[in-house]
Amino acid sequence: MMQKYLAKDENAAATEIGYVFTFLLGLMFLTSFSIWVWDLEVSTQDRWTEQALEENLMSVGAAVERADEAARLDSGARYAEPVDLHLSSAAGLNLEMWLTDDAVHVSDGTEAYRSSQPISGAAATTHSGVVNLVGIETVWVVLESGNVTLQVEQPGF
Repeated sequence: MMQKYLAKDENAAATEIGYVFTFLLGLMFLTSFSIWVWDLEVSTQDRWTEQALEENLMSVGAAVERADEAARLDSGARYAEPVDLHLSSAAGLNLEMWLTDDAVHVSDGTEAYRSSQPISGAAATTHSGVVNLVGIETVWVVLESGNVTLQVEQPGF
């Protein structure tokens, strides 16, 4: 009959502990990489949002300048120009654009995004209009009766 003896062999336990630490190290690296990529994506989205807002302001401001030019050429002129907007699908921002006599302004509900584009105001026109940009793809710059306005609907003239 053969006798069996238990041996004190700790090599297997040390190997398993090494596997656990290797797994945890990999998990830590993967988590750090995921957080870094998420921060990179958020900062890129913020930069693109700011660039789109600035381009929207410049486009609308240029259209207002053209409407003012039409008013300077003919005091009874009627003018309408559609301005296609970037970021029309950014419904979560609750963007609002408004026109004053000296600038076109845009802001979101929390005012995290707030910017203005100055306009010359060299014509004898008044500027007005407020447009909520949620889901809007086109803003109309309309000159009628010496008043330049921002509106969502195409004018009927």
